[in-house]
Amino acid sequence: MTNRKLWQLLWRHYRTLLLVAGVLIILAGIKEGFSAVHDPKLYLVDFMNQQTFAIPSGGNLRVLVTIVVSFVLGLVLFLSDNFTNFDQYLFSLPVTRRWIYRRKVGLLVGTLTLSYVLMEGSYLLIIHRILMAKHIQINWTASLYESLESIAIILTLSLLAATFGLWVGHVMASALAGFIFSCSLVFAYNGLINIVAGVTGSKYHQVDVLNQLNGDHWSGLVTIAIICLGLSAFLYWLNQWAFEKLSLENSRDFFRFPQLRMAVLVFAIVYLIVAISCSQFGLGILGMITDHYREQMPLPAGTVMTVAVAYLTWSLGRWFLYRPDKFRDVWTFKRLE
Repeated sequence: MTNRKLWQLLWRHYRTLLLVAGVLIILAGIKEGFSAVHDPKLYLVDFMNQQTFAIPSGGNLRVLVTIVVSFVLGLVLFLSDNFTNFDQYLFSLPVTRRWIYRRKVGLLVGTLTLSYVLMEGSYLLIIHRILMAKHIQINWTASLYESLESIAIILTLSLLAATFGLWVGHVMASALAGFIFSCSLVFAYNGLINIVAGVTGSKYHQVDVLNQLNGDHWSGLVTIAIICLGLSAFLYWLNQWAFEKLSLENSRDFFRFPQLRMAVLVFAIVYLIVAISCSQFGLGILGMITDHYREQMPLPAGTVMTVAVAYLTWSLGRWFLYRPDKFRDVWTFKRLE
C-alpha cells in the first residue's frame, strides 16, 4: 500500500471526527470575535498612547474550546478503533504499524494546527475594525510567540490524551483517567516544587522556574518550546512503541498492556501522593476538614494523608488494572487470583 492510499484511507475513516473538531475550534474564534465587537470594553483592553500589545485574548472561550477539543480528539482518535474493529482492518493491511501510527498522529497534529491558525485568523479579522477605531496596534512578534507557545501546549495535551486512548481500552476508564491526570498536573508540579524546596532548603519561588518564564520573550518561548517538545517526543515514542506491541485480544480491557500493570500502579501511587499530599490541593482538603488553613502541611497530617492516598490508589489501582470484577476484594490485602 502506498503512502497516498494510506492517507486517503485514514482520512475517509476519520474525516467526520476531524472536521467536527476543526469547525468547533474555528466557531469559538468567530463567536468570541463577534462578542468583542458587540461589547469592546468587556473583551478588549484599550491602552493609552497607542501602545502595542499582542493580539487581544478576549474571553476564555477560545482557550477552553481548544483545550477540550484537543483532548477529546486525541483520546477518540486512538480509542474509537477498539469499538469499530478498524484496528483489525488496519493491522491486516500490507503496511507496518509504525507507518499507520505516524499517519494518525499526522492527522491529529495537522488538524489542530490548521484549526488553531484559522481560529486566530477569524477572530482577528472580525475585531480588526474595533482595533483600528481604538487606535490599538498589534505587536506581531509577541503575538507570534504566544501563538507558537499555545500550539506547542495544545499538541502536547493532544498526545497526552492519545496516550490514554491507546493504553486504556474502556471508554469511561480512559476518559476518566485522562481527565484526572491532566487536571492534576498543576498540583503535581506544585507538590514537586514543594518537595525540592524542602529538601534543598530553598524558597518556593526560587525553585519554581516555570512560572518565571515569559512567553512574550524569545528566551521564555524557547524554554517552553523545549519542554513541550521533550514531552511530546517522549509521548510520541511511548505511543509508537505501544502501537507496535498492541494486542487485539486486550483491545477493550481497562488496561491493554498487562505486563506493565505493576509499573503503572507504582507510578500512580507516587504521582498522586505528590499531587495531593504535597501540594496546595492537599492543604485545601486539610483546611476544609479542620477549618484552619495553613501555609505548610504539618508532618503528622501529611503522614496520615500520604498513607490514605497510597491505600486508596493501591486499592482502586488493583481494581482498575487487575480485577475489575472484584471490587470488594481489592480493598483487602489478600492476593488477587
